[in-house]
This record gives sequence, C-alpha cells and structure tokens, in this order.
Amino acid sequence: MATQIQLRRDTAADWTSNNPTLAAGEFGWESDSNRFKIGDGSAAWNSLSYADTLKTLGDILVNGSTISAPSNGDLTLTTSGTGNINLGEFIVNGTTLSSSDSSSININEGLVVDGVLNSSGQATLSGLSYPTSDGSANQFLKTDGSGTLSFADLSIGDLTIIGSTISTPSNADLILTPGGTGNVVAGSLTFNGTTMSAADSSKVTIAEALDVTGATTLSGLAYPTSDGTVGQVLQTDGSGTLSFASVSIGDLSIVGSSILSPSSADLTLNSSNGNVVIEGIKVAGTTLSTEDSTPGIEIAGNLIPSQNGVFQLGSSTRRWQTLFVAAETIDLGGATIKSDGSGQIEIAASGATFPTGSKVGDQSLVLGGKTNKTGQRPVQIVQIFVSDGSTNKSDAQFLAGTADLELEFNGTVEDVPVFTEANQSFDLSDGTTLLANAGGATLFQF
Repeated sequence: MATQIQLRRDTAADWTSNNPTLAAGEFGWESDSNRFKIGDGSAAWNSLSYADTLKTLGDILVNGSTISAPSNGDLTLTTSGTGNINLGEFIVNGTTLSSSDSSSININEGLVVDGVLNSSGQATLSGLSYPTSDGSANQFLKTDGSGTLSFADLSIGDLTIIGSTISTPSNADLILTPGGTGNVVAGSLTFNGTTMSAADSSKVTIAEALDVTGATTLSGLAYPTSDGTVGQVLQTDGSGTLSFASVSIGDLSIVGSSILSPSSADLTLNSSNGNVVIEGIKVAGTTLSTEDSTPGIEIAGNLIPSQNGVFQLGSSTRRWQTLFVAAETIDLGGATIKSDGSGQIEIAASGATFPTGSKVGDQSLVLGGKTNKTGQRPVQIVQIFVSDGSTNKSDAQFLAGTADLELEFNGTVEDVPVFTEANQSFDLSDGTTLLANAGGATLFQF
C-alpha cells in the first residue's frame, strides 16, 4: 500500500486566531494564500516568519506575489525588440499604455500626474468625455447631462458669466438672495433687504450723479418727488416730510426776491445796535444815509408827501444848505416862481409882496401910492403919530402901533408934470400954457 504524507494546514485567519506553536521542523501551510511557515519548537505562529520569502533574481526580491527592487532602486521591466510588457490587461510599449483588448482603461483610484498629460484622442475620465480641442478665452467646461463635456461661457442657472461680467437672459432681473439672516456683499457694500450699507461701517460714496425716480428718504427725511416753482425752498412739516414752499421766516413769506408780510401787517427790519442796510442805503432809527462815501441819496421818481400841506422839508433849526432845481417852476400855494435858464426869475400871479424896507441891492424898494392920483406912482409913505402929551412912548412903541395919519410924498423927483394926470391946466406968467411934456423940473408935484 502506498504511504500518504499530509502537512498541517489551515486558513490564514484561523492560523492567526489559533496562534499554535509548531514543533521544530514542523510545516504549517496557509491553504488560502499558498504560503507556509516552519516551526522552531518555541515561537507561536504569529511570531514566525514565512518560509517562502527568500526568492531572489539578481537584486530583485520576490516575496509571495510581490516583486521588490532594492531600496531606492527602480524596478524596470524591459522587453526585447518590439515586444510589449503585459500587466494583466494593460500593455506597456515604450511610453504608450493601452489595453490588450483595445477597450477603455479604468483607473479606480486617484490619479496624480506630475508632468504634462497629453491625450491625442477622446479622453474619458470617470465616465466623462472631455473635448478634444480648446475653447475661447475664459470659457469653462460644461456638461450636457449625458457625460459629454464641452467648452462654453460660464452659466449658472440661466446666468451667463463672461470674464468678470455676469449677465441675465434678455430683460430678466439679476437677483442676489442670501440664506436666512445673511447679507449680500458686493465689494465693500452690504445689502440686506432694502438696506444698503458699508461692510466696514464707513460712509457709502456715490461717485456719479444719482437719479432717483421714486420717493427718496435720507436719514429719515422724505424728499419730494417733483420740482417746485422758481425760488421755492425745501420745507419740513416737522414729521420728516419735506416739500417745496416759499421761504417763510416767522410769518413772513419770501417768494423769489420778494419778502412779504401777512395781510395789512407792517414789514419791520430791526438791527441789534447796528444799522439796516438796503442796497447801500443805511437806515438807523429815523435817519436815512448812504453806506459808503457817495455824496447823497438819489431819488429816481417823484418825492410826494402822503398828506397835503402837512409835512415840512427841513425845519427852522435844520435847514437845507442849497436848493438846486432845474429851469422849471416852484409852486408856492398857487404862485409860481420859474427861471428861463438865463438867470432871470419870473413871478406869476399878482406879483410878490415884499415886507417894508425890502431892497434891490443896497436900494430900498419904493411903494406905490394909495390914492387914485398916485396909485401908479412911486411914493414914500410917512406915518404921523399924535400924542396927547400924557404918555411918553419910544419910537419903537410908536412904530409898533397904528399911525394916526399917513402922508404920501413922491418917491422920486420927475421931469414930467404930474398935475396933468389930475386934469389940471396951468398958465405960466408969460401967458403960455404949461405943457405936459415941458422940460426941466416941475416944482409942484403930488
């Protein structure tokens, strides 16, 4: 009968779990890995080394199914002539890696390429087919949802992103919405609902013109949505709403360049210990003067008092120095004085009445007579005062009273006989008649 020799055997898991101690020279075979250990009589299984590791070819170490090069040495597989290196279904020929059945090569783990990866044909990675040619600048890879990638402008939802520009479809709004209580931050601007603020709490600067078509509220103040009329200003209602209105200070209204007081009320301008100056005219109390060194105030229209015969121009103690008028008329209660510009003065009406003792130059004015004989002749009136002898009066006292008698004397000695005006006729001693035009002095005049 033939002799059968069997070696001690078990699976690798059971050997490890049982961890027996093999006798010296006793074999222990792992039935599932086809490896074995040889006991030394003292060391347990887990402490023994495998006896099938000492296989060398040159400086290559073969440990089970592992081929190892020396430390830091390359493991080089080289064929002879045009042969290939077959690794499972991989075929390596020079720098070309292919599959033995011309199917796809699957890399089930991460792939790290330290150099340039060039693919001359269609590249499919993890079931995604990549394009075989480049796109335009700033384009991105876009999938069609069926595993094929192509270059296209970046599109998120229905947005298009080209370079640094995000575009919506035609006439569509661009809406940025944060999640929960978050903000939308653009640059340093923070948007939260309808509130815009600076992300760093500094001021928000708008460098260009700001055109607001709806209602505007700034710092709680609501501004009007339409313009006012010329000269109006913004006025608040005290509740945060502004509107255009005419300027009102107190109960005054300022419209354009006009300052208006309420109906029938005075417009009063008062200064505090100073003057009120209106276009260079200074008003201080009831005094009107010029603000600068100009010689006077110019009146462009008529200067007319508000009442007739009531007000004075100057006073007995404060008189005008010189009255300059043109060659026109001064009307004094109906009597007029005017000049023709040559220095001659004409007095209208019935003439002017001058007081007794008035002169022309250094000559006294001569009065006309009171009788019908001398009314048209210059005479000298001599007053006669009669005293009863019981009262002594001075000349001044007499002259202040009424004369008892007035005598008229010719004011001048004339060569024309006066008697002819009294219808008298005189014969001279030689029998001739005294003519009205007789020459020489007439000794009797009345």
